[in-house]
Formats: sequence, structure tokens, C-alpha cells
Amino acid sequence: MRAAGTEPDKNCIALGVTNGRLAGDMNLFLSTRSLAGSRREDHLTEFFAAALEISPAARSDYFDTALKEFAKAKGWSRCEISQIETQPRAFSGATCRPDMLLTLSNGKSIACEHKLDAIETAGPECDDRPQLERYLDQSVDGVLFVRSAWKPPSKLVLAHPKYIRPANREHFLWRDFFHLFRHEEPFLTWLREGFQNLGFTPPHPSIGELEGPDDGAVKTNKQNFAKLWNRTLSLTRERGWYSELGGISELYLTDNKQSIAYQIWVRPKSSGLLVRVTPRSGNLDLCSRQLDRIIDSNPLLELEQTVVARRKGKVKVLDITCSLADVLGCDQPTAEEMEARLCKFVERFLGAVE
Repeated sequence: MRAAGTEPDKNCIALGVTNGRLAGDMNLFLSTRSLAGSRREDHLTEFFAAALEISPAARSDYFDTALKEFAKAKGWSRCEISQIETQPRAFSGATCRPDMLLTLSNGKSIACEHKLDAIETAGPECDDRPQLERYLDQSVDGVLFVRSAWKPPSKLVLAHPKYIRPANREHFLWRDFFHLFRHEEPFLTWLREGFQNLGFTPPHPSIGELEGPDDGAVKTNKQNFAKLWNRTLSLTRERGWYSELGGISELYLTDNKQSIAYQIWVRPKSSGLLVRVTPRSGNLDLCSRQLDRIIDSNPLLELEQTVVARRKGKVKVLDITCSLADVLGCDQPTAEEMEARLCKFVERFLGAVE
């Protein structure tokens, strides 16, 4: 028997087996979720806030994950979360009200906005700015944004001194807080199983089969791989690309007017990675020469010019292929290591075509 408060077996967590039972037994988070209807974001917030209120360990982990570096940068004295409110009344006179308000032991306050897939809500006619911009005008000391998937706020928000963000991304993801529920307490177990059910889990270090019908294990593996793109999405956006995911795990980069490439498409496969560069009109030879420099410095990469059918006709493209193990490592890398290596890999090609 494991001592209380120690980390549960990771394989058990991955399979949804917790505290000696299968996920799916009584779980108030999951069993009440359908009752929330269109208020599922509020439902998640209330349970999440309750977990922080109930568990000092989860509350401390949350502070370390979301607020510690921000507090340090602001020069605040040693502090902790002392009060948690949802839909705080203090904002009743404003055109906005954050999902959660944290008061720290030093008197500082942090407004937290929580989203699933929805975009930021615009205000009334008198102030139709997105939510985060309006929160930053309030008498709070920090504003934190959490989403289920990557979708950065405006540049104005990102540049604001009150805005709190993780080191390598424009906002927090729900999966960043999955580790808060590792402690063996019933309420935290409900949240852990709930986060697993919603897909709010870190990318799994083992990729698995990525080819075949998009169902069952293949779909799950692609969904896990897609989680590894977050750092790359942030980087490419900062460098002027429009970045999005398609086909579950494929990366599409377009609309960088400063690039000699019209589009970059990266497709992960079980056998490796395919990087397809579509040059802008008249830039095929230049693009090929620039990419050749990368190929020459790495014999594990292969470059091939080919023709593909597009909606407007046939187009010449440049395909680069390589082993997935060569990019992500074959020495049992962690998910964080794979995310960083994948970002560095894509960055090399950006430098060649920008």
C-alpha cells in the first residue's frame, strides 16, 4: 500500500485506474457535468476552485506552477494563496467578472479567466473590448488565462505588465495543472479523472502508431502528438506565421509575407516526419538552395522536389523527410524534451525560408 500523499503509479493514471479502482465509479465532477449544460466552463471553475480550497497541497502546487515566477519578478515577499473566490462580487460594477479571483497573503490579487473552446467574450457597447483587456484595467495585480487548447490573446494583453504567462507559451493550458491532482484525496481523484476524460493531460512520452484510420489507438496517439506542438505554435506565431493544426496532429504554417515559402506543412508519421515546403511563385530554386544548406549539415535528412495536386492545379514542392527518433530522441525523452526538440527542428527550416 502506498503512503498517503505520495505520487500514484503513472501507468495506473494513464489507464484511468486510481486508488485501486477504475475511473467511472462514483465521481461527482463527471456525474454532474451533463447537468451544467452550456455552463460547463463555470462547472469546471467551481470544481477547480474547490480543489484549491480543500487541498493545501494542490493550492501550493498551483501557486508554484502559475504564480511563483511572476511573484518573484515583481519582487513580492514570500506569499501564498489565502483566499479563493469564483465570479467575485468585487467586479460587480465593471463590465467584466473573471471566473476566479485569488487573494495572496501579501494582499495582492490575481484575476483568472477560464475557457474551454470558446473565444474571449466581448463587452457591451460602452466597452466592447475582449475580456482580458478589460480585466487588466481593473484594480488587480495580475491576470491569468487558461484554455483547453492554444489560442493566444491580443498583443496588447501579451505585452501588459500585469499579464501572467508560462515561460514558453502565451497562456496556460488546463493540462499544465494536471499534476495538482496527484495527491490521493477523493476530491482530487475526481478532478484527476475528470481531466483525463476531457483530455487535459500532458503529452505522453511514448508516441505509438500514427498511421491508419483515425479511430482507436491511432487517433489517441495523434491527439497526444498534437500536444507536443504548443511550443512550436508559440514560436511560429512570434515569427510572423499563421499557425494551426489540421488532421489532428499536422502543423500548417502560412501567411508570412516575409518568407520565400507560401506554406510549410509538417506531418508526423510512424516512420518519421515529413516537412513539405511550398515556395512562393518564382522562389523554387532559391528555396531549394536555402534548404540544401540544412540538408548538407545533417546527413539524416533527405530533400526531394516533387509535384502535388492542389485546388488551382499542380504545384512543385520541396519535401524533407527524417526519422522521428532522430528528431525526438530515442533515449526515452520526457514529453517536455520532445516538445523542445520538435520546436528546435522546425525553427531550423524557418530560418532557411525567412
